[in-house]
Amino acid sequence: MAPVKLLVVNASIQILVSSLIGFLLLVPMQPWGKNFLKNVRNVHDLRSTHLDWLMLAFMQYGAAFALMQLPITHPVLIAGLLVFGGWMNATPYLVRGIWGVNAFSLSGDAKQIFAASIGLISVLSILTAWSLIVIDALSHR
Repeated sequence: MAPVKLLVVNASIQILVSSLIGFLLLVPMQPWGKNFLKNVRNVHDLRSTHLDWLMLAFMQYGAAFALMQLPITHPVLIAGLLVFGGWMNATPYLVRGIWGVNAFSLSGDAKQIFAASIGLISVLSILTAWSLIVIDALSHR
């Protein structure tokens, strides 16, 4: 799949998934749905996952626009990094909210270190992709 199409399709899927989570977050607010998310350890982290995936989707739309408008030398790499980062960057919230694992700290047991490492790698992926976009944009004036 072409990098721009990959980013647009992936961002659209992320918005769909985030919207489904948003719907699930509304269920417990209904009189008939009080116990719906009773096994979720922290609903606020689930809400953060929902919002993070929305923001990361819009970031991918922005990157798709940049790839169409700028002379980018590594569009496949950039798209891959952003797709990976777009899904994995919200996982620390998801892991902490559902399973109670503090995926924001590189300490603790193997599960915690693994989850935090995924979060760290996703941040580095996003930073690398945007750095490549900015470097290409500035070097081809």
